[in-house]
Amino acid sequence: MNRIQQFRLSKKKYLITAFLILVLIGLFIYSYINGKNRTSLVYADELEREVLEVNGQVLTLRDMAFYVAYEEDQVERQAVVYEPENPKKYWNTYTNHTYIRTAARNAAIQMAIHDEIFYQMALDEQLQLTDEENAILENYIADFWADMTDADKEVRLGVSYEDIAGSMTKIAYAEKMQRIYAELNNRAYEDYEFTEGYYEELLKEQDYTIYKNVWNRIPFGEVTLEH
Repeated sequence: MNRIQQFRLSKKKYLITAFLILVLIGLFIYSYINGKNRTSLVYADELEREVLEVNGQVLTLRDMAFYVAYEEDQVERQAVVYEPENPKKYWNTYTNHTYIRTAARNAAIQMAIHDEIFYQMALDEQLQLTDEENAILENYIADFWADMTDADKEVRLGVSYEDIAGSMTKIAYAEKMQRIYAELNNRAYEDYEFTEGYYEELLKEQDYTIYKNVWNRIPFGEVTLEH
């Protein structure tokens, strides 16, 4: 009993109380930050957010808009086939140790990294598109933009024709460089797609960072789509 009384009268109890208060404050701040980082972003309101850096080149959500629209379109086509009455259910399907929407989000960012690497290589080589390649590109851009505007996807993304055209132009340069790079290495063009082993070897030589606190908050399957 004497020890209990002594403890009550000692300054230690105040130090312990203060310590516990600091711990609780720390836990509250940690929970708040974590909760905030899990909150989905409204894409059109966050276009200037930096989301990716590849060899010193920073890409924003504006730069990623094409990839979001493209990947959502591709997965939605599958969703309509597998779950025609409820496509959203397909997006929430868990397969191969991940959810479809998570796999789609990862595919989009990996495509962007892949294209940025080959685009940078194209710039280094001062690569140019031929008149024929530019004409084909213009048709692709027009078709893709028409599909987007038919469903008001550009509104949901908050981007302009110039934004999409700029991204697709970079991709055209990247694809041409990929073809040349594959030929120089006696490989097929497909060997350097973003899912292939030869590309993964090339990727190891690159310096890139995904800002996951931003990218993981993109609600894939709900950005350009309405279910």
